[in-house]
Parts: sequence; C-alpha cells; structure tokens
Amino acid sequence: MRRNPSNTVLTRLQLLMLLLQLLTVKIKVVDSHKVTASLILNHNYPVEEHTVHTPDDYILTIYRIPTSPKRNHQNQTAEKPVVFLQHGILCASDDWIINGPETSLAYMFADAGYDVWLGNARGNTYSRQHKHIHPDTSDFWRFSWHEIGVYDLAAMLDYALAVSQSNSLHFVAHSQGTTTFFVLMSSLPWYNEKMRSVHLLAPIAYMRNHSFILSKLGGIFLGSPSILSWVLGSKELLPITSVQKLMCGHVCSEGSMLKFLCSGLLDFIGGWGSRHLNQTLLKDVCSTHPAGASTSQIIHYLQLYISGDFRQYDHGRAKNEIIYQQPTPPSYNVQNIKCCVDMYYSDNDYMSAVKDVEYLASLLPCVELYRIPFDDWNHYDFLWSNNVKEVINNKIINKMMRYDDFV
Repeated sequence: MRRNPSNTVLTRLQLLMLLLQLLTVKIKVVDSHKVTASLILNHNYPVEEHTVHTPDDYILTIYRIPTSPKRNHQNQTAEKPVVFLQHGILCASDDWIINGPETSLAYMFADAGYDVWLGNARGNTYSRQHKHIHPDTSDFWRFSWHEIGVYDLAAMLDYALAVSQSNSLHFVAHSQGTTTFFVLMSSLPWYNEKMRSVHLLAPIAYMRNHSFILSKLGGIFLGSPSILSWVLGSKELLPITSVQKLMCGHVCSEGSMLKFLCSGLLDFIGGWGSRHLNQTLLKDVCSTHPAGASTSQIIHYLQLYISGDFRQYDHGRAKNEIIYQQPTPPSYNVQNIKCCVDMYYSDNDYMSAVKDVEYLASLLPCVELYRIPFDDWNHYDFLWSNNVKEVINNKIINKMMRYDDFV
C-alpha cells in the first residue's frame, strides 16, 4: 500500500518523540490525589504513571498495571501480552477501574496475566498539559477526536509497546475511544499490524440513526460550519471541579434522597430504562465525570450526524480548501482497517445505534458482532453494569486468551 508523504513525516516524528521518551523514561511515584492511581493502590494492585508526549506537543498521563497480586506465585519476569484500554468522551482512565477489583476490566486483565495500560486523551483530567500552550487559552482546545486518533492514540500505543518490549497488543475501547481507533487505522493503516485483537464497546463512526435528543437539537445549530460553531468551538468543556466532587459526595451517596438525579442523568444520556447499572458506583462516577474535553469534539460528532458520513472536521469551504485541498472534509477510508474487529453493541444505546454499527460492520473486511441480549442495556452499562463481567468482560478475555495460550 502506497503511503502518503505527509503520513511518512508524521510517522518519523512519532518515532523520534518515542525515542526521546525512552531515553529518559522514568516510572513516577504516583500521587495519592490522582484517582486512577490511588484507586489501583487501594485495591492492592501495583501501578505505574507514565508521561507520553505527542508530535504536536501535548503531554498525556497514562497508567500501567504491570501485574496482579493474585499472580505473585507465577513468574513475573516472563513476557506478558499487552492490552491497552481507551476511554470515551468526557471520560478518563478511571472508567476501567471504578467497578472494583472483581468486576472492572482492567483488574480482570491483570489477574489473567496481561500487561495492562490505561490511556488518557488530551484535555481530560490527566492530560491537561502542553509543552508551550496553557490550558486556559483557546489554542490548547483547538482539537477534535481526529487529533486524539492520529496523535494521542498513536503515541500512547507506540509508547506502551516500546516500554513493554512487544510488537503487538490487544486493544479495548469504549465510545469515543472506538472512534479514535477508526480514525487511526483509517488514516495510518500500518497501525493495523500492531493489533493482536480489537474489542470495541458501543462503537461510534457513522451516526445516521443516532437518537440522542440533544444531538438532534444541537445538530440544527452546530452540525454545519457557522458563526455559532466557530464561536463555541475550541473551548474547554465540563472539566471536573472541587465543587462538583463535594456535591457528588452528598447527592449521589447511598441513602441520598436525590440519588435518582445521578442515575437519571446517565439514563438520559446513555439510554432510558436500564436495570443493569451498579447503583453503588454513582458517587464514584459523579466524582470523576465529566472529565473534560474540547467543545470541538462534540461539534465534530454533530457534523457526522448531519452529514451522515464518517469524515474529518468541517471547517467551512474556504478553510477546507486550505487544509484538505477540497471544499468538503475527506471521508475516513474505513476499508483501510484490515485487522479483525469485535464490536459489542445494544438496542438501548442512544449514542451507538444498531443500524449504524451494522452498516459500519458491512464495510469492514474482518468483523464479529456481538449484540447484547438485553433490550434495555445502555451506553454506560458496557462499563458499570452489575452483570458486565458475565455479559462482556469474560467474553473479551476468553477471546483474547485464544491468541495467548501461554498466559
């Protein structure tokens, strides 16, 4: 396959950045105030904090669970298969651990013998840094999930593979994490070769049948380039605050008369009527979410909804001509996704519609679909349901272990 010269330059920059990081790589002593790190330590698992620099100078914090206390009797120096988990929009690495050590996917991977890495995209709680730009300026937030895919995800995967001394990994993502996967594999197709297996929860690419009411309303005003989308773009969206954490401790706690507001908000966004959500997690979910993002990420999704296509950010005709050399944004070539993909989807997911997932699957050369056997399973049940271990997690691990019979 012939590579675009600009992609080759990007690859060289990524390799150079990675080499510089590895020459100075240090495992930081984690701070107790960081939720991902403190929770992992509280659950008696080891944790490492790593810093990843992207080619455009964003500074990301990612976490590693190198082993499990349940496997201390086994050879800890043996090479382990790598698994990388990527969160969704307005989320962070906390997603994969707050369900506790018996149910959370990250811990289950560690218990099964995997070298576990937890990513964090630019702009969230753990990745609000840039080499030159302060997060209080709009320049910091001038990105969408396109940049998260081609810069952040590529850099994090390369880093995890290099530190783990492996040439391939298993990849798991939820929601926007799946979108960034599609972006990366379509734009830089040689990353397909680094995938050992791929498991996408509530995948989002095409949004023709998207049913979230705020998307329908937002699409009218922000789904096409306009003065309003220009004014509202490149802004920080819903960062975590100390006031929010304090409120969560009261409103979402066990016994609170207002607890229904917390579960109701998740139902409104992810799909009404779920009986699966682990209600005891509401306080933890509230105190770590939303974790911050750029408004341009939301606008980009609204553009997909209005256009019916899976394509790059629409800056307007004049700027598109400069950036893309054409009046409209180029579509992502999903036919470039050559690695086999497992996609998990459900009927009651407002963000990831059944017809959209199945249409995407029809375009991929190697795909396996798993439709959740509950008609009320929603967008967040993929992470925090009472029965997520039995419905999804065990299925993913069993599938992965077919590739890794030495685990």
